[in-house]
Amino acid sequence: MAVFRRKKKLLGAALGSGGAKGLAHLGILQAFEENGVRFDVLAGTSAGSIAGSLYAKGYSPADIAELLARVDYKQTVLSLLLERSAQPLHRLLDGVLGECTFAELEKPFAAVATDTADGGEIVLREGNVARAVLASSAMPPFFKPVRIDGRDLADGAFANAVPGDVARSLGADFVIGVTLSPAEGYREVAYQTASGRQIALRQEGIASCDILLEPDLSAYSATSVFDTNEIFDIGYACAKERMPEILERLREKKFALPC
Repeated sequence: MAVFRRKKKLLGAALGSGGAKGLAHLGILQAFEENGVRFDVLAGTSAGSIAGSLYAKGYSPADIAELLARVDYKQTVLSLLLERSAQPLHRLLDGVLGECTFAELEKPFAAVATDTADGGEIVLREGNVARAVLASSAMPPFFKPVRIDGRDLADGAFANAVPGDVARSLGADFVIGVTLSPAEGYREVAYQTASGRQIALRQEGIASCDILLEPDLSAYSATSVFDTNEIFDIGYACAKERMPEILERLREKKFALPC
């Protein structure tokens, strides 16, 4: 007689955009780690794609925080501004990720970018991971778009700032999203295409999250690169406060959790 095994339920993370505020993602991931909860699939936009790619590569939140602590932010920011491209970030990420491709990651991962021609959402799941993350993080007018497969791509925050629907497309049965700015602001986003046409983009990703974490980062901006410890702590505290509710929801959904 055939024996059917129950398919393992997959927990997904949708990590949102926010520049330097992305350090809150690490605090949140650390809180989950301490409770024995690990994500199976990850989707990220901009800063969320950086954290998500490193987690999918196999780095722990503590590992990622340690790597970022070694970064000379003054020199990195200066290099970014002088080159007016995110190539210095690409070199940094490629070094950490080992020039790996999506197929070589330990967990399924996708990065979200915006097509500068029409504002369309582009989900990146193939090729060099660092280059995809670079495209997802290329915020105009500071950085030039990144060309991938004949398309000029820019920061994914315009198209899908918190890609809960992308995490679900990777197979997630339950999605925890993180927004680093008030969720209401992403319902409709103004975007100027490469041709100069103004369009309004409506986002669907946040609505696909089963739980949305919103750490209060109103005192910080995308350029708050010297407040990383405080931002990390705010993310950690936000997740810890919501953890009893999150664990209860996961148990209701029959996720296997540590006792």
